[in-house]
Amino acid sequence: MKTLRIELWTSLLIFAFFPALAQAQNVFRLYAGAAPTTYKITFDQNAPNFGGGANYKDKTAKSTYTAANIGLTWISPKGIYVDFAASQSLSATHDLWDPVTTQKQDFSHDTYTLTGGYSHGFPSGLGVSGFGGYLVSNTVLNSPKPPFAFTKDKFDSQGIFIGVGVGYPVLGGQVSGSVALAGMTGKWRDDASYNNSADYTVGFSLSAGYTYKFSQAWGVTADLRSQQYKYTFGAYTATSAQPAYSVKENISSLGVRLSYQF
Repeated sequence: MKTLRIELWTSLLIFAFFPALAQAQNVFRLYAGAAPTTYKITFDQNAPNFGGGANYKDKTAKSTYTAANIGLTWISPKGIYVDFAASQSLSATHDLWDPVTTQKQDFSHDTYTLTGGYSHGFPSGLGVSGFGGYLVSNTVLNSPKPPFAFTKDKFDSQGIFIGVGVGYPVLGGQVSGSVALAGMTGKWRDDASYNNSADYTVGFSLSAGYTYKFSQAWGVTADLRSQQYKYTFGAYTATSAQPAYSVKENISSLGVRLSYQF
């Protein structure tokens, strides 16, 4: 799969960089939080139908869960920064196979991001940032066996991204947002025989956040994000002729995190 998508994980850290520019020494920031998240993936009318209830045509899988977010940021006195972040879904299920079984099927969605960039602050308080990095994402939807011959679907993606961010002081804190464009590769497969890749696609995401520092070291942030991606998978003929089909992925979250600067 080759895909372009908007990746806004970095928006969770951009807001904190601008105040740090005034520091005369290296700064480290450790953060952790949680984000109630809704994940949806929708298959079109040409999606595979393998029989025996394993039918993806016009189906939508939905999972509502809490994601745990952690990360560490290094910021230099000149505004150069490096950030490593991880986001993992906590205990979760999905509803794709509810028509087939009454037993809930497990779901997981994990993302790992390495970001580097540069921030610049203006006398007015406005801050801007340019950044780039590397992203890895893994999604797993478990399946009932029997009646199916497989126990899970897996979607793995990875790639590089570039983007910009902006922040401005408001009500004693900082309002911020960012947007990025990513070039990704990935694959959809199950643990039996299905294995398929998607063609070039585009996606978008919107994000807004607010941070408040209640001491020199401690701060808290609220962040709202909405993302949508569309993938076009090629025709599949390993078992039976299946036409090309499209999949839409929607992710929305409202998160809070606590940060400590040292």
